[in-house]
Amino acid sequence: MRKYILLVVIIVMVGILASGCSILQKLGFIEPENDELRPASSVVMEEEMARRLENKYPIRLYFANEDGTKLRVEIRYIDDSETEKGINYLASIIVNELINGPAAKEGLLPTIPEGTKLNFVEVKDGVATVDLSKEFVDNHMGGRNAEQLTLYSIVNSLTELSEIQKVKFTIDGKSQKEYKGHFKFDVAFPRNTSMVSKEPAVSSITDTDESEGGDAGAEEKDSLETDVNIKDEALE
Repeated sequence: MRKYILLVVIIVMVGILASGCSILQKLGFIEPENDELRPASSVVMEEEMARRLENKYPIRLYFANEDGTKLRVEIRYIDDSETEKGINYLASIIVNELINGPAAKEGLLPTIPEGTKLNFVEVKDGVATVDLSKEFVDNHMGGRNAEQLTLYSIVNSLTELSEIQKVKFTIDGKSQKEYKGHFKFDVAFPRNTSMVSKEPAVSSITDTDESEGGDAGAEEKDSLETDVNIKDEALE
């Protein structure tokens, strides 16, 4: 008899679980959901976020982390229409965004020397040639770690694009042998993530201006991790 009662109880409980939360709510085991109790502000924020991300294209930028020892990703969003203007144009947007500096108020530091200007970016056969003004060299503080952060913030950001596998640098149209004494500067740099932090990415919504890369409003979202190869081009 006890076995029979136990079997009935098990069958009833299975039926309750299979029927979902509504019965459990009626029995008082869990509180009923009430959409009216959900803060209106959170609903508005989600709708606003969805609206702002509609027809947007994400770009991944590498800046220095807060203590200046590693690179950390910041994700920004530009209009889809910008990607239709060609790879040179898109690559120029990325470099200009790096020059503008991080949009996030905390957790990121700029990597490009103050006063640096982008002259052009030209992509050919998987190699992007980035021509920068002399301030890129003259205004840099120097030091192996700082130089590496600067160079690979550009290289890693551009090689996020499938059309670019390596990056070359020129200064006002001319190639030079070394950067600031620690790295070759007349070579094509492949992607390098030996300096990339494991910290979660910061995500921002950016409305990009056609010529300068635009301003950015910081809106934190989910983190994104990247899996890439490691290679260094240091001087012997």
